Amino acid sequence: MQITINDAIRHLQAANIRITKQRELILEHLYLKLSHPTAEELFESIYAAYPKYVSMTTIYKNLRTLKGLGLLKDFHTHHGDILRYDTNTEPHHHLYCVHCSKIQDFTAALPELAEFGNGFRPENAYLEVSGICDSCERLQLQGQSFKVAI
Repeated sequence: MQITINDAIRHLQAANIRITKQRELILEHLYLKLSHPTAEELFESIYAAYPKYVSMTTIYKNLRTLKGLGLLKDFHTHHGDILRYDTNTEPHHHLYCVHCSKIQDFTAALPELAEFGNGFRPENAYLEVSGICDSCERLQLQGQSFKVAI
């Protein structure tokens, strides 16, 4: 089951964590407006509309709290080793567009990881597939230029 913003609010309240205006804005942007943001992208998105409400410290503290409660996960992209946050806590993988940096979730079965031998017990597996998203593909086919992700 994917966690919704209302689920997140209920989890926070059950943990006796107040729902402040700052926390509301962070949840709104994480769950409704942004996809796989960095802490900096989250800050910039909120700061653009509410410059007096958040600081980077507030962002980091709230991300740590939400992660600790299991309401989001963090992951490093293989492109630039950037730490991003994901509200989809179910097992899944990512498609990464090498042109526009868009990240999309996808699910796919991985090979059986139960037995590697030598006593190794896998706990987690993550797959990131790099390529060109449909939007960039259309632009490329139309001969238009597009930004290149670094």
